[in-house]
Amino acid sequence: MLKKFSTLWRFLLPVLTLLAISAIALMWRQTTQQLDAIERGAKDQAQSLSRLLLVTDTLVSEQVDAAITLLKDRSATLGSPRLDGTIRLNQLELPNLKLGDTPVAASNELVDSITDLFGGTATIFVKSGDAFFRVTTNIRQADGSRALGTQLAPDGKAIRAISHGDSFHGLVQILGQPYLAHYEPITDIHGEVIGVWYVGYKIDMQVIREAVENSHYLSSGFAVVVDENQHAIFTSSHAPIEVIDEFLLSPPDDWKIVEEHLEPWDFRIVVAYPLSEAYTAGWANSILLISETTLLGLLLLAVILWQLRRLVLDPIGTDPAQAIEIVQKIADGDLRQDGLTAKSGTLMANVLNMRKKLQKTLHALQKNADDLRLSASVFEHAHDGIFITDANSQIIEVNPAFSEISGYSREEAIGKFPGELNFACNEQQFFDHLWQDAASAGDWKGESHNRRKNGESYISSLDLFVVRDDKKQVSQYVGVFSDITADKAHRENLEYLAYHDSLTQLPNRTLLADRLQHALAHAQRMHEVLAVCYFDLDDFKEVNDQHGHAAGDNLLVQFASRMRSCLRETDTIARMGGDEFALLLCGLNSVEECNLALERLLVAIHAPFDLGGISASVSASIGYTVFPSDNSPPDTLLRHADHAMYQAKLNGGRCYHLFDAEHDRFTRGQRQERERIEAALQANEFHLYYQPKVDMQHGNVVGLEALIRWQHPELGLRLPGEFLPQIENTDFIIRLGEWVILQALRQMREWQEHGLRISVSINIAARHLMQTNFAARLAELLGAYPDVSASMLELEITETAVIEDISGATQTMHNCRKLGVTFALDDFGVGYSSLTYLRRLPIDIIKIDQSFVRDMLHDTDDRALIAGIISLSREFNRGVVAEGLETAEHGVQLLRMGCNVAQGNGIARPLAADRVEQWISSYQPDKNWKQANWQLIHHPYK
Repeated sequence: MLKKFSTLWRFLLPVLTLLAISAIALMWRQTTQQLDAIERGAKDQAQSLSRLLLVTDTLVSEQVDAAITLLKDRSATLGSPRLDGTIRLNQLELPNLKLGDTPVAASNELVDSITDLFGGTATIFVKSGDAFFRVTTNIRQADGSRALGTQLAPDGKAIRAISHGDSFHGLVQILGQPYLAHYEPITDIHGEVIGVWYVGYKIDMQVIREAVENSHYLSSGFAVVVDENQHAIFTSSHAPIEVIDEFLLSPPDDWKIVEEHLEPWDFRIVVAYPLSEAYTAGWANSILLISETTLLGLLLLAVILWQLRRLVLDPIGTDPAQAIEIVQKIADGDLRQDGLTAKSGTLMANVLNMRKKLQKTLHALQKNADDLRLSASVFEHAHDGIFITDANSQIIEVNPAFSEISGYSREEAIGKFPGELNFACNEQQFFDHLWQDAASAGDWKGESHNRRKNGESYISSLDLFVVRDDKKQVSQYVGVFSDITADKAHRENLEYLAYHDSLTQLPNRTLLADRLQHALAHAQRMHEVLAVCYFDLDDFKEVNDQHGHAAGDNLLVQFASRMRSCLRETDTIARMGGDEFALLLCGLNSVEECNLALERLLVAIHAPFDLGGISASVSASIGYTVFPSDNSPPDTLLRHADHAMYQAKLNGGRCYHLFDAEHDRFTRGQRQERERIEAALQANEFHLYYQPKVDMQHGNVVGLEALIRWQHPELGLRLPGEFLPQIENTDFIIRLGEWVILQALRQMREWQEHGLRISVSINIAARHLMQTNFAARLAELLGAYPDVSASMLELEITETAVIEDISGATQTMHNCRKLGVTFALDDFGVGYSSLTYLRRLPIDIIKIDQSFVRDMLHDTDDRALIAGIISLSREFNRGVVAEGLETAEHGVQLLRMGCNVAQGNGIARPLAADRVEQWISSYQPDKNWKQANWQLIHHPYK
């Protein structure tokens, strides 16, 4: 009985502990939820008051926006705003603001017409110095007169915005009253602020005041509305404003503060309550729930204990710990009888009975162990063939699979030695060694070549096991074998495929690597020359494109066969992938012997291939290196040959090239530089700078040229000439060109949003322009920025960009012009300068190269060239722009020669995008150009 109760307590103590912990956790969770609910309630009350203020703002703002729009529209019908002299108004001398020819000071009907429609108040201010004065208004003063001549509050929010040329919309105090107002600056034709339009509506705060005064939270909590100056303007009725202001300056730590911010008015709605009241309310709501839950848990525990004793302890018949101990002994194989007894019908009595029966069964199993050892060796339904011999190796039993594999029946096999049944028929003394090895080691595993009864040969996998008696003497041999003929052939085929190319049957990379190791060792041992070659077929892609991949595969198969017939057995040709191959020429005496062999191969490769009625010819570019001159590791030798092949292709193809270490270092350096340039685009290291183009005759900025710069993290700002030549013949120049176009369009849109609408020219590389899809891609890029007019984009190309295919370039340019873009011919005069280009190409602008402009003041030849280019531009009806203007005198000479537009450091160095707007707004043309223009107008022949 005591043991039963100890088990009960072992169960009861953890349960009671868990129950207590659960009650505490539940109380804490319930209290936390109550506190969260109280805080959410305060948040909801603050949001409710905030929505009330926001609705007021929204309803009034719609009226204000409509009224200000109407006021500006009706002002526009009177004419453009301007200042014309001064007027006297209420003892003040103010600038005379006019709309067209109508003085604003005499236009009260204008503001009255607005408030007649929309209500509220309307005013027009004039700027005098840094202050703004009302010159027409329907705002009334205390005596009922219009507030003419009164000044806009100099320290208010509105004047700060207007002084910077911005509009203002928000809540302001006018003559001591709250108004929701909208101010818009009035600018003259020069963009200077000369006055202000104003529309405002007085806000009725009574509803808001009552809502706040009626707000309470818990017993002592309150609500308050705080203005932008952090002063309480409305509070709950039981909370004086003076007390609340002090409270907000230094809130107590034992109060909870919940806020909502009203962005349009910069007001805060605050709901505050003491945490002590919140905790009291939370604990009060939790106590009842916890009490009920605890009582229910205790009741449930009592039921569980009663059921545990009735359904578990009594049926077991003993202490559970003792029962577990007995079961564990049985599981460990300890079946000894120890005199224990138990009440009949209980679980413990059944366990003790089971132990007795298991003990008897174990004795029976041990008695029959020898019989079971033999019968377990024979698997009647095994798929593998099984034979059992006696100690003298004569077969005493076989299974059906044995007969299926060997062809010999059970009757034919019993009594025979395995060798008599054609096991290991081609191997003398096989079984003599087999029995000895198996007897000494306990088993034997291997393969044997056998012959079936019908004479068919097959290969078997044979496992031989030794069975010993109680005296450890050999009593039987058990052989298990299976027919692995097909599997072995399949494995051999897989091994072949693992080392050979499936299409050409040539060795692959893996086999080449193995043969290269052996060839190097042999060449070193025999003091021979080994040539490691790498080549690909120059025109293979064209065969694929014109005749299809099937024809390409056919060519590769024929090529492999032709190469095998041209090479010695000691040489190795391997397919590296695609149309790339590697070749090992072994046993050479000199490099000259290698060159002769490669020349023969080039001739053989160039012979036509018959591709099913189609004759196709290809050539090869071969790169090679020789051992021991190049005493590098195998992988490096292949890489050197690959680099040499690349140089052979650069030399025009259909040739061979010996690896040059110095040239390889140079090539790798170029490749690394190209990779670093490509990484720079990914790392956002490229930036666009913009150089202004100005019309010297009229003194205004007419466009910008986008110039790329590389902000290198170590080398600083790099100019295009330092990195573009490395990539101009690669496809990366296309990616970079599209990036430049997108960046320029994005910047044009940003300037346009700021009120600056200006054209931008972009340099396009020859490789980029000659892409067949150039116009289509340009359309996609322009489509990404529909707000930017394509006519504002100018593409600059050089003569070299079109020299190879002028017809294709012309068609591409016509397609681009249909999109709206224009073209400029850059650096004219330094290339071919053919009149064919001017006549055929759809060029809008000719740009005179800076090398001519720079020296024109003292070089008569450069001056003559410039004059000729300007004359050509007139004859062909093209615009002309001079690059490289360094001084004002350059501009004077260009103006006299008839070139009005120029760019260069003498005007402005390339600018970062964020400096362009400021530079344009402050640009002043050189005074010498104005005088030159005057002389050209009044003395054109002087």
